[in-house]
Amino acid sequence: MSDKYHFLPPETLDALSNIEMVSRYLVEGSIMGLHRSPFKGFSSEFAEYRKYCPGDSVKYLDWFVYAKTDRYYVKQFENETNMNSYVVLDVSNSMAMPGTRKHKFNYACYMAAAFIYLMQRQRDAVGLFTYNDIIRSYHPPKNSRQNMLNLLSTLENISPKGKTDAAKCFHGIAEQISRRSLVVIFSDFFDLDKDFLKTLEHFRYKKAEVILFQILDETELQLPYKGLVEFEDMETGDIVEFESEFSRDIYMHDFNEYVQGLKSSCEKMNIMFESINIRTPFERALLAYFTKREELF
Repeated sequence: MSDKYHFLPPETLDALSNIEMVSRYLVEGSIMGLHRSPFKGFSSEFAEYRKYCPGDSVKYLDWFVYAKTDRYYVKQFENETNMNSYVVLDVSNSMAMPGTRKHKFNYACYMAAAFIYLMQRQRDAVGLFTYNDIIRSYHPPKNSRQNMLNLLSTLENISPKGKTDAAKCFHGIAEQISRRSLVVIFSDFFDLDKDFLKTLEHFRYKKAEVILFQILDETELQLPYKGLVEFEDMETGDIVEFESEFSRDIYMHDFNEYVQGLKSSCEKMNIMFESINIRTPFERALLAYFTKREELF
């Protein structure tokens, strides 16, 4: 699998081997092993088969399939999924910064692939949204291994383009997600629409747990240029020329104020916010995040 899906290499699987995600909010289920739904009975809608695991109730074994394959398979119903999880990925052109192969978008894809793997491993149904100025694609949440592979293939075949309109897109996404779900968003969050933060309240209205990962390049964090510099907006094509030494302090003040304001707003809404430099190995960034998360429980 790792040879085909380069966003989920072996070293990432090794780093994730001891991590388990647990939602901080009430979901329609309880922890038993990984996840097990409290809903029982024949009224549940059949979803798919999965291999029998020690501890599974034999009442859900499909003996007809066993007679044909000589293997044990358990019937899995829609209600067995403990929680719907959604990865939301910014595919706007600003994510292509700094214009090399090691840009923010690739880093976000590595992070997204890791979350997709973790969600599927604990038997949560996982879906994927991509957006820029509109919702570009939506893959409904499912909890099968094949769904995980389909989502990983999707990550391999998309590239950033277009402008950003997170406010409009987030309202549309919030309308489509189920209640009491987990929403993980990867973006640089350079959206100057004043309604952007209000849209996050829409997710909280749906009683979703929301995690924001702000993916940033070193140049955005430090502005390490010298002399007269010409910048081209990656989304609009607008060109700005300025003296870097004179402008650096102003830029750093405004940039840090923006990020801190975003972080403070998220804290007020009980939304987790992490700002990550893409020079940080993403396995280390993930482990640092989950270590921090574990302290919250």
